[in-house]
Amino acid sequence: MLSAACIDKYELPDFDDETGLLPKEEDEEEDIEIEMVEDEPPFLQGHGRMLHDLSPVRIVKNPDGSLAQAAMMQSALAKERREVKMLQREQEMDSIPTGLNKNWIDPLPEADGRT
Repeated sequence: MLSAACIDKYELPDFDDETGLLPKEEDEEEDIEIEMVEDEPPFLQGHGRMLHDLSPVRIVKNPDGSLAQAAMMQSALAKERREVKMLQREQEMDSIPTGLNKNWIDPLPEADGRT
């Protein structure tokens, strides 16, 4: 009730008016012993050993499967997109005129020229 603010700590019977403190509660820790039962229950008899005897799952490649076909198709599409981007970059580079800093392109060249 104290943590819910229903009562004030001053109203508690253990409250010390002189120090303004509550007595420290000493919790004696009890030693807890846990006993593990190694016996297998009757309804699980035989099931635990079967889990240990299982062999790992075999990995089977299926080149004709839908996942393999989708991966091959995706790699082909990625290659095509890469080629298209490269062609676009080359076309952009070819469309940019070169030698723009030469004086003979400027219709009104300055006397000292630009570099």
